[in-house]
Amino acid sequence: TDRNPRGAMHGLIDAFQGGGYESGADIPKRRRLAYAPSTSSTSTTRLERPSVPGFQKSQIKALRGLSHTEFSRMNCYERHHKMMEDYIRFYGGKMEDLIKKPPANVITDFDLLKEAYRFLPEAGDYDDSTWEKRMAKKYYDKLFKEYCIGYLSKYKEGKIGMRWRTQKEVFQGKGQFICGNHKCNNSEDLKSYEVNFAYKESGVDKQALVKLRVCPECAYKLNYKKIKEMEKKMAKGSKKLNQSALTIRAKVEVDPGASNSPSEKQKVKKIKKPKKSKKKKRKKRNRDI
Repeated sequence: TDRNPRGAMHGLIDAFQGGGYESGADIPKRRRLAYAPSTSSTSTTRLERPSVPGFQKSQIKALRGLSHTEFSRMNCYERHHKMMEDYIRFYGGKMEDLIKKPPANVITDFDLLKEAYRFLPEAGDYDDSTWEKRMAKKYYDKLFKEYCIGYLSKYKEGKIGMRWRTQKEVFQGKGQFICGNHKCNNSEDLKSYEVNFAYKESGVDKQALVKLRVCPECAYKLNYKKIKEMEKKMAKGSKKLNQSALTIRAKVEVDPGASNSPSEKQKVKKIKKPKKSKKKKRKKRNRDI
C-alpha cells in the first residue's frame, strides 16, 4: 500500500487514463521527464514559408484594410466614382462612360460653410432657419475667441488674415504661449497687441478689435505699414533740415562777413502794427462832429 494519499490518487487517475497501475515511486520520475526542457535540435522554432492559401488570406486582409482607409478618406463624389468603377470592372460596361473629373459647379459642405460663417455674428446670422446656418453655428461654438491666429505672409501688401483658435491649438498653447503667427513657433519675448482688424465679409466692410500675441519679428510684420509711414516722415524732415543747412553754408562761403555787416541788419523787416478796424474810425468821426 502507498502511504502518500496524493500519490495514490494520481495512481488511480493514471490507471483510468492509461489502462494500468503504476507504483507511486515511478510517477514523479515520469513528471520530471515530461516537464524537462528538450535539448534536441528539432525543438528550435524555424520560420517556415506560408502555404498558398494562408498567403492569399493575409494579402486579402491587408488589401481590405487599405481599401477601408482609402474609402474613408474619400469625399462623396470620389466614393461614387470608385463604386461605379468597381461595378463596371466586375459586372461589365465601358470605362469611357465614367466622368473622370467632377463637374465645376459642384457645391461642397465646405463651400456652404464659407458662405454662412461669420467672424463676429450678429443677431439673425445663426438662427435655425436653414441647415447651412445651423452647421456654421455648430462650427463657431467650437472655436475659442480670446486670442487670434494671424496670417502674415502678405504683410508688405497690407493684407493680414485673422481667425479664431481651435481646441487643438489651445491645448498646444498656440496663440498664447507660442507666437500667434500661423507659420511661427517662437515662444520667447511674446507681447500682446490689440489690432483693429478691418475685413470684408459677404460684401460688407467690417471692423473688429482682436487680440494677437506675437514675437518681435512677427510684430514688425504686423506693424509694417505704420513703421514705413513713420520712416517716410522722418526722411522728409531730415531732407528739409539738410537743405536749409546747405543754403546757410552756401551763403557763408560766398560772403563770409555778410552776417556781421550793418547793411544786413537794416534789411531786417520791421514788425507791422495791426490795422485798426473801421468801426473804431467811424466812432472817432462821430465824436468830432
